[in-house]
Amino acid sequence: MNTQKILLSTILVLALLLSACVPAAETVPPVSTEETVQPDTEKPVPPEDTVEPYPVDETQDPGDAYPVEDSTAQPEPGSAIGGAAYITDPSASQDDLEDQAEDVNDFAVDLYRKLAVQDGNLVFSPYSIYQAFLMVYAGADAETRAEIARVLDVEPEDDDDVHNRMNALNKRLVTPPANLDEKAQPLQINIANALWVQEGFIIDQNFLDTLSANYNAGLKLVDFANPDAARQAINLWVAAQTNDKIKDLIPQGVLDELTRLVITNAVYFKGAWQNPFDPNRTASEPFFLLDGSEQSVDMMRTSYTGAGLITDRYQAAKLPYQGGNYAMAVIMPTGDFSRFDQDLDDGDLEEILNGFDGIFGQVNLGLPKFTYESTFNLGDQMKSLGIQQAFDPQAADFTRISDEIDLYISDVLHKAFIDVNEEGTEAAAATAIAVGTTSMPADSWDITFDHPFIYLIYETTTNTVVFMGRVVAP
Repeated sequence: MNTQKILLSTILVLALLLSACVPAAETVPPVSTEETVQPDTEKPVPPEDTVEPYPVDETQDPGDAYPVEDSTAQPEPGSAIGGAAYITDPSASQDDLEDQAEDVNDFAVDLYRKLAVQDGNLVFSPYSIYQAFLMVYAGADAETRAEIARVLDVEPEDDDDVHNRMNALNKRLVTPPANLDEKAQPLQINIANALWVQEGFIIDQNFLDTLSANYNAGLKLVDFANPDAARQAINLWVAAQTNDKIKDLIPQGVLDELTRLVITNAVYFKGAWQNPFDPNRTASEPFFLLDGSEQSVDMMRTSYTGAGLITDRYQAAKLPYQGGNYAMAVIMPTGDFSRFDQDLDDGDLEEILNGFDGIFGQVNLGLPKFTYESTFNLGDQMKSLGIQQAFDPQAADFTRISDEIDLYISDVLHKAFIDVNEEGTEAAAATAIAVGTTSMPADSWDITFDHPFIYLIYETTTNTVVFMGRVVAP
């Protein structure tokens, strides 16, 4: 009898220990919606019992500043909730990475033309938007899936491997080069993903596994019946991941009790120029606007050995950053800017970026300082690109996310920021997709960008465009 009692007690203790080891999805505590007066500050009020994420220490990666979510660059084992652990060493060849980058860049140019019909300056991250929709693609089926595949240029033979390739491209983008100069100022690049799900809503395990294994997308449970608390929780996460540069990504009124999940992606970049501009050379100079008028701008000046292109269609320069494989490409049409802007295609992009390879000369450069922020709800643009059914409550098929209830995309929110000055560039972007239910110098180039121009921030080993935009009025 004593032996039986001891055995029974041992089994009960083991059962308790094992139950304590079962992982659970993180439940995000509600954020108080009461306004808190804080003199001389506009920083959001953090939820109770969480670590205040502001200010972010600029010496650390933005992903490290938020206590519950790590970046793709430095995932915390087990932080993503799903049956599959995050794959930290995805396998992909250089050809695979370049093919994936080409798909991203094709999408970048297609979406740029849609956004460029609006007046004014522009900045967005095609990489962030593409990746967010690739996560949505993982949960789509039938014609909804086919439409997203066509817009993202996912070929049928790549269907099973596209998420692995995106993971590998993420890793390439955030991994510093092996031969990094120890004296170089470190370049910061952060890519983070998260999945925000209504408490009690049943999600398909394969969908969860795909996102956790390939995107390190941590599952966070929220209550959309309290939409403002859910909105603030998501916005705080985005702000922390982008070094506080993207605030209030999701405005009031977007989320409601019918929202079932929100997929978020955030990208942050900060790099110092390899050839900094001398602040003493910055002076007020004219910039010629689209209507022919002039505007005085702070024109930065520098000279360096690098790559430039002057053709009968455009002038372009490559501005490398320290500490990694990144550069800015600046392109100024020599003729009609509006026509060049609307006719720009992936072939032009490839011609310019590949045209920089292997050429060196003296670049005497003038570039205006500029800071800009863009905010979009991309529903109309994505529909015009060909993603129709995903937005239609009657036709959308997201049964790979859940077959418990009909789902459709209600909003695609994107916000981006860029600051270009003498020292370098800081850029950030975030995307949220809300899913709801019906219920050698032989050459020399003198280039002054004093007319409207297009710019890109891209990774140079794959030519992946991470940020893209234009300046028509600095």
